Amino acid sequence: MVSSKRILLKMINKAVKIIVLFFTFFLFQNCLNNKRESVKTVGVKSNELKKEQLLIFPKEDTILERNNPDSLDLSKHQIFIDTTRSSKFYKDLINWSESKWDIESIKSSVEELSKDFKLKNIEISNFPNHFISLRKLEGNFILYDRCDGIDPRFEIRKGFFIFYGPLESHADLISKIRINSEKRIELELKTHKAFSSDEKSFLIIEKIDDYIYKMEYKSENYNRLYYITTIENIRKFDLVVNNCPSMKMSEFEKFDGYIKSDRIEVEDLLN
Repeated sequence: MVSSKRILLKMINKAVKIIVLFFTFFLFQNCLNNKRESVKTVGVKSNELKKEQLLIFPKEDTILERNNPDSLDLSKHQIFIDTTRSSKFYKDLINWSESKWDIESIKSSVEELSKDFKLKNIEISNFPNHFISLRKLEGNFILYDRCDGIDPRFEIRKGFFIFYGPLESHADLISKIRINSEKRIELELKTHKAFSSDEKSFLIIEKIDDYIYKMEYKSENYNRLYYITTIENIRKFDLVVNNCPSMKMSEFEKFDGYIKSDRIEVEDLLN
C-alpha cells in the first residue's frame, strides 16, 4: 500500500514538472514573439521619424512655385513665392511691430551705451528711417518671410540706429552725421565692445534705384553689405514665404549670396 502511494506521488511530481516546463516554454515563446513585435514597431516609428525629418529639412532640390496663398492649404508647411502683393503675409510684414523681447534688448543696449557716452537726440531729415532687408533670387530682388523670426530690419530713431534680427535686436548710438542728403546718409556710430574694441562703427545708406537702397555697416570686427527697401515699398517686391504653422522648419537657403564688400579699415573711413 505504501509502495503504491510512493509510485503515485512520483507520477504526480513528474506531471507537475511537465506542466511547469510546458508553461515555462509557453511564456518564453510569448516573450520572444512580443520582442519581435516590439522590434517591428520600433522600425515603423523610426521610418516615420525619418519622414518627419524630411519635412523638417526640405530637400535641396525644392523648387519654389508662384502661388496665391488662398489656393494653398496653409495648415501645412508650404514654401512658395507670393506674388499677390495683398495677402496676409504682405500685411504682416507691413504691420510688423516690436516684440517685448525686441523692446527689452534695445533698452538694454541703450542703457549700456549711456554708461559710456552722452545720448544725443540727432534727427535725420529728408531720408527714410525704416527699412527691411532684401534677398536676391536668380538675380532678382525679393523679400523673405522666415519660418522663425524676421529677416533683418533697420530703423533710425531718436538718435539711434536700431537693428532688428531674427534672434535678437540691438541699438547703436548716432554720434555724428557726416552726410545727410535725399539719396545718401553717412553716420558715425557708437557701438558695443563686442562689435568693436574702440566702440566705433559707421553706417552708409545710399539710394541706388527707385525702391532699392544699399546699406554698408562697418566696424573693427564687422563689415556687411545689405540691400534694403523701405516699409512703404514692400508691395513693390515678390515675397518668398516659408509657412510653418505647426513646427519649426529649416529656412530656405537657395537665395543668391549677399555681395560682401571688401574690408575697409577704420582709418580709411576717417579720411
